[in-house]
Amino acid sequence: MNHCRLSCLGALAVFLGLAPMTWAAELVQRGVYEWREAGDEFGGFSGIAMTADGASFLAISDQGWLFRAELGRDAAGRITDARTVWQGRFLDNKGVPVTPFQADAEALAVAPDGTVFVGFEAYSRIAAFHPPNMMPAPQHVWDRFKPLWGNEAFEGLAILPDESLLVVLEEPRDGLYTTLIGRDHEWRDGPSLPASDGFAASDITVGPDGWLYLLERRLTLTARFVTRIRRFEIVGDAFGPGETLVETAPGALDNMEGISLWRDGVGTIVVTLISDDNFLPIQNTLLVEYDLVE
Repeated sequence: MNHCRLSCLGALAVFLGLAPMTWAAELVQRGVYEWREAGDEFGGFSGIAMTADGASFLAISDQGWLFRAELGRDAAGRITDARTVWQGRFLDNKGVPVTPFQADAEALAVAPDGTVFVGFEAYSRIAAFHPPNMMPAPQHVWDRFKPLWGNEAFEGLAILPDESLLVVLEEPRDGLYTTLIGRDHEWRDGPSLPASDGFAASDITVGPDGWLYLLERRLTLTARFVTRIRRFEIVGDAFGPGETLVETAPGALDNMEGISLWRDGVGTIVVTLISDDNFLPIQNTLLVEYDLVE
């Protein structure tokens, strides 16, 4: 379509009183890398936090481990290698390695000063860490979220522009995801997020553009995962309408549970996902990346 035709269409839209044409943002897949390492602790990843340059990341596992890994990339910016350079086990308030009931780390967010915030399921709680020191700094009294103890509670954690924490619960109720906002022992109900089409929340993050990104998954009747990513403008203490950026075909990816955003050297926002293999041989630990195209 040439420039004249575009101009004429735009003029016609104005004449008819129609809204101007807009091009929705989308995610274009950059690459998929299968991360493999030896060791009984490797796997079960449920959260990821990339560094600002995309050269390394932190990842948490549902067995209570924090991994730091470095990445190799080719000339096109695709991941060619991932290598763990450090790992540590989370400790409880007494300095003892977490038990299975305490270990299920599901949500991860890293503050600009390097503080690592982690949301746990089962014994539902949020704590801050300063690796390599793995002693927790609790963000609330120990039983603040006791009604949520179980396997479908905290699933995503993000740091809002005002530095407060936003946590999202996994399963929607009445078509809405429940969120909570707080930090340093002060917590309140947050604005809900719309849910639809049988999806459950997997993770949230705030991108370098200031938007909230929601990672969701749905399991089909044939036991294949569908992945969806939506984003929401943060408007004060609320969220704007959701915008779907990608929804994969069943089985195109694995059990994607973690999301993180960063900018590459030319300013493109890159979305990085990590999958939870549930320590099963039929599943994989995938690092999947998309370029955000506005």
